[in-house]
Amino acid sequence: MRDWIPVLPFGTLTPVPESAIRLEGVSKRFTIVRRRGVTLKDRALALLTGQRERHEELWALRDVSLEVRAGETMAIIGPNGCGKSTLLQLVAGILEPDAGSVSVKGRVTSLLELGAGFSPDLSGRENIFLNASLHGIPRAEVAGRFDRIVEFAELERFIDTPVRNYSSGMYMRLGFSVAVHLDPQAILVDEAFAVGDESFQRKCLRKLKAFQQAGVTIVLVSHDLALVEQFASRACLLGEGSVEGVGAPSEVIARYHELAAAGGGTPEARRWGNRAIEITGVEFLTAAPEGRAVARTREPFALRLSYRAAQPVEHPVFGLAFYHEDGTHITGPNTKMSGFDIPAVTGDGQIEYRIDSLPFLPGRYLVSAAVYDADLIEPYDHRDRFATFTVVEGGSRERFGVIELPARWVLPGASLAH
Repeated sequence: MRDWIPVLPFGTLTPVPESAIRLEGVSKRFTIVRRRGVTLKDRALALLTGQRERHEELWALRDVSLEVRAGETMAIIGPNGCGKSTLLQLVAGILEPDAGSVSVKGRVTSLLELGAGFSPDLSGRENIFLNASLHGIPRAEVAGRFDRIVEFAELERFIDTPVRNYSSGMYMRLGFSVAVHLDPQAILVDEAFAVGDESFQRKCLRKLKAFQQAGVTIVLVSHDLALVEQFASRACLLGEGSVEGVGAPSEVIARYHELAAAGGGTPEARRWGNRAIEITGVEFLTAAPEGRAVARTREPFALRLSYRAAQPVEHPVFGLAFYHEDGTHITGPNTKMSGFDIPAVTGDGQIEYRIDSLPFLPGRYLVSAAVYDADLIEPYDHRDRFATFTVVEGGSRERFGVIELPARWVLPGASLAH
């Protein structure tokens, strides 16, 4: 069932339902045709010898149930071929389920096939009005936003040129700009940030952030787990067309790592950023003799990041992420959340992170280090899980989980505390 509200004028506020998107028992099947040959000769031979095409059923999704609450950002993650894009196409109405139901409330903008509906013989200007009309937006309403659409797409010089002469990047930028200026109540995003150059990608991320602050529902498919952890309020992990888990992004990403490790693979551990500031190394100041990175539970712990900035950079944000060896994301502190403002950095420098009493239980841990701009959007350098250290016994008798809480047991009313 698809429940659409009437198209309303720009700027009209309507009550947003508690559940914006609901999938109940959804399954989707595709038929794959396997031919014996691809050339005319091969097909003629197959016909003469009685060979037939083989049809194979592929279930992209099986019995998927998922609810996206109004105003939240839900990330869909998982390995290639697990059904992420199929799920979004079902929500967008591009596909229909073979079983189950999909319910959507509110005006939905899809960033799946940017520029779909553009006519190559029409100019960018004409296509803006055409594309908006396909969404039921009156011409007069579009005219009021026309300049902003063109400016966002960075196509002022080419807006009266037929789009058949656009590069693929120009085409997709225009499609993205039109889509995000249609006052959506829900947005579907499928790796759409490959649009344009890095500067334009950051502009798209800022637009996404603005939608979040305005209470727009967002469903995001991405392989960029750092982006998922930064933007999503919840995440859903798909595996071979089924839901493997739904919850806090850090917990779902940890489950993803766990499944990938069990299958012999590793999710995208890598390094990215424009290197305006470069993280050149990490040093564990509590390292044992012989230089081994060993720490003890309950003892002081400190690490030092070294960095290099070729030019002055104002208000950078340094951050860390600690992971247990099983993939569990334990914590992700950064200087901005700690209220530690760094006015500017330049040249070679160092910054330390100190813990008075390490709460980590014995085990092996991995560290990511990153430095971003003040808005946590522009990555200068992000090094994912590039250093490891080991925690050994340090006085704690705790053995379950990965951390020891600074807490104690108390019997109310008793004089003794345990």
